[in-house]
Amino acid sequence: MELNQLRPQSYVHLVTRSRETLVSLIRNIKCLLDNLLDHGYFSPEDSEIVLQFSTRADQVRQILDLVQSKGEEAAECFIYVLYKVPEAYFDLNPWLAEIDFQPSEQIQSLHITNNDPVTLYSKKLKQELCSDSKFVKSYSLEEELMLQENYVNGVMELISDRNENLGQLKDLGSLFDDNGVINEEGETTFIYGDAGMGKTLLIQKLQNMWAKGEGYSDVKFFFRFRCRTFVFFNADTVLSLKDLLFRYNCHPNHDPDEVFRYILTFPETVMFTFDGFDEMHSSFHLSNIPEVSLPTDTVHPAALFMHLLSGKLLKGSRKVLTARTGCQVSGKFVRKRIMLRGFRADNLLEYTNLFFKEPSVQMSVLSHLNANHNFSSLCSIPLFCWIIFKSYEHFHFINESPEFSSRSVTLTDIFLLIVEVYLNLSTKGTNRGQAETYRRGKETLLLIGKLAYGGMDNSCFVFDNDTITSLKIPEQDLKLGFLRTVKSYNGGEENSSFEFFHVTLQSFFTALFLVIDSGTSTTELLKYFGHCAHSQQEEVSGNLMSCICAKKHKQVDPFANNDHLQFINLFLCGLLSKPKQVLLRHLVPSSVLKVKRKALKQQLFRSVKFHLKNLPRSKFMGYNRVHALTHFIWMARCICETQCEKVGKLVAKGICADYIKLSFCGASSSDCGAISFLLNQYQKQIALELDNNNINDYGVKELIPCFRKLTVVRLSVNQITDEGVKVLAEELTKHKVIKFLGLYKNLITDHGAKHVAKIILECPLLQYLKLGYNQFTGEGGRRIAQALQKSTSVCDVGMWGNRIGDEGAQAFAEAIRNHPCLKDLSLACNGMTSVGGAYIADALQHNTSLRILWLTENQFTDDVAQSFGEMLKVNQTLQHLWLVKNHITNYGANILAEALDHNTGLEELCLHNNPLTLDENEPFQMNSRIKT
Repeated sequence: MELNQLRPQSYVHLVTRSRETLVSLIRNIKCLLDNLLDHGYFSPEDSEIVLQFSTRADQVRQILDLVQSKGEEAAECFIYVLYKVPEAYFDLNPWLAEIDFQPSEQIQSLHITNNDPVTLYSKKLKQELCSDSKFVKSYSLEEELMLQENYVNGVMELISDRNENLGQLKDLGSLFDDNGVINEEGETTFIYGDAGMGKTLLIQKLQNMWAKGEGYSDVKFFFRFRCRTFVFFNADTVLSLKDLLFRYNCHPNHDPDEVFRYILTFPETVMFTFDGFDEMHSSFHLSNIPEVSLPTDTVHPAALFMHLLSGKLLKGSRKVLTARTGCQVSGKFVRKRIMLRGFRADNLLEYTNLFFKEPSVQMSVLSHLNANHNFSSLCSIPLFCWIIFKSYEHFHFINESPEFSSRSVTLTDIFLLIVEVYLNLSTKGTNRGQAETYRRGKETLLLIGKLAYGGMDNSCFVFDNDTITSLKIPEQDLKLGFLRTVKSYNGGEENSSFEFFHVTLQSFFTALFLVIDSGTSTTELLKYFGHCAHSQQEEVSGNLMSCICAKKHKQVDPFANNDHLQFINLFLCGLLSKPKQVLLRHLVPSSVLKVKRKALKQQLFRSVKFHLKNLPRSKFMGYNRVHALTHFIWMARCICETQCEKVGKLVAKGICADYIKLSFCGASSSDCGAISFLLNQYQKQIALELDNNNINDYGVKELIPCFRKLTVVRLSVNQITDEGVKVLAEELTKHKVIKFLGLYKNLITDHGAKHVAKIILECPLLQYLKLGYNQFTGEGGRRIAQALQKSTSVCDVGMWGNRIGDEGAQAFAEAIRNHPCLKDLSLACNGMTSVGGAYIADALQHNTSLRILWLTENQFTDDVAQSFGEMLKVNQTLQHLWLVKNHITNYGANILAEALDHNTGLEELCLHNNPLTLDENEPFQMNSRIKT
């Protein structure tokens, strides 16, 4: 007899018959006793009797005896507790499913208290994470910034395993959905981006969402780790997974073994975050990962970390891993890749409104942003935006204006400002001027700079209390805001270690120390150029497109990343630039500065010569194309940071190419200013390819000075909107030298189409126009087509992946009718039906220039075959016609085959992925020019 057949008759009988199962599987005694006692089914004496027994099994037997003696209602309540607290009694899930328990209305009205260790621990985690994540702790120790008032989502782009853009992540609630999945077997969401893009703050926002119940309600446990703190673990440290989870997050107050057993049983209820994979410097080596056969095995913590990521431990749990761009992460365990692109204009506006509460201050800041695109482009990077806003806030508070003029603002300027602000915090708002502030703070700057420099040599970003003590850094200097406390993983007391609020600030202080310390030799000053040049040589010889910060010395440190070293070089260039000498002469003798400036200039000359000499070259579209790698971006940044045209002219002379390719180099909008500074010194016209970067509209504005020389402008996959296209139209039509314009896969709408049309109409040398995968509808398609109709130069147009429909098809039909020079046209994936196809087919009867026509992935049926059949009998100049992924059947294919009997010009008619039925008797299969 099935157990569920007994339910309507007797709960007492059910408990009696299931006695053996219940005794063996019930582990939590307290939850049962408390609830039975609370609702009057047990008396205090009953509870005492149960607890007198020494073993759990005997205690359960006594509870069952008492329940049976107290009748049906007590037995039903007993089962209801098991039913309502699944965390405590998950072993009984099969039994509960088998009996198909349906509680009565009376029993359902009872409030069941869940004091199970699993639930209590989950609540403890939430309370701790909510407290830890309520405030932004990345900055000054003396102030608390509300996360809700300082966090704004930037652009989060889903990236394929081929580095292709798969669209954008709408919000953090979509981290683990099916959109953008590149590996179904993977369990890790990998989030990466350049320094300052907000990876750590995103992790903090994620844990805050979970702790406040605003997302991921199915997750019971959230464990977060910062990879840089793995430096605390010695080479001989071994831990179990249980120790790693509980010792370095928070420890369960009740029955940790039972909590851990639940985690092992239900790993899908666990989420991990590992922040800063590129900073995981330790004595651990990827080449020697010990295997873990059981979750209770003890191994090095870094090995546990790698086994968690790979799914060998807690398979099914969710993981978020962050790193700087270029850090190499195995695709075997990555489920989704998300690249942080920083702030677009709308993000920046939202952040401005959050940061500045007074409307008048908001308007003042927005005026600065609108007036200076260099300023705006720096603010597109969240960290730099915070520094700029923090500086502005400080100067506004003391009724002075920050030095944000119309001149170019360098990154060195920004960091000099934040240091000035923090030094002034100790003087209670008194501002002495930058030079006086730095002069008075020289000893502080030297001490903190020495700390930063000492860490850089060992890739160390966390400093224990002994290191701080040995340098004799005063407590008041520790509280200025440059450093923050870190919880130690070495068993010592909390907050005994320190770190800079961002690794980029550590780089700045390292550079500042190398400049103002009179005892630093020129060899020490320039040592990091050697580190970066070595990585550059490996990048060139391997022809790799990964970021220069991805260090390849795997036998030394598999987690190393030298982005912070590149920033040291950049800040050296800024600090030793001519405009900064007025400030630095208060900190270091002029004779020392002179020697260091001369050494840096010579080093830049050597670096440029070495880099350009080794760049790969190729012939492309009649150009001598140089495939510049990411190090070229760093070179441009450093040269621009010097603000020295003499250096720029020297570099420009060595380019020895008329086409610079910088695709997939991680270039940001602020980098465009550096590229523009360099190319503006080039004496001839030049082609520039910046596809698949992150330049957005701010970057387009930064390129304005060099548009007069650009014959090729390729800016595909770059978050460019109508505003950016407006700038392009204004500049390109002013100089009229453009031949190739690539804007594939951006965010241009019908409003931007009028600016594209202006470029077509007013640039007589324009031949190639790539506009695929934007947001053009019929209106935008019509504007572009009408301009194209009047062009006597454009020969290649790509409109793949828009939504121009039949309205756009009709406009393009009129454009190609009798067009004198158009040879290649793509209208694929545009929502056109056979009506639109008929317009195009009719126009082609009057066209003798077009050679290639792509109409892939539209809505064409056999009706269109008739139209194109008539066209093919007339048009003898079209060579390639692609009708792939439409709805053409054998009937339409045979019409086209018959038409080809009257056509000698068409070389290829592609019908792949149409609903064709293939056998040996169809005429279209016998024609070798038809590809099925």
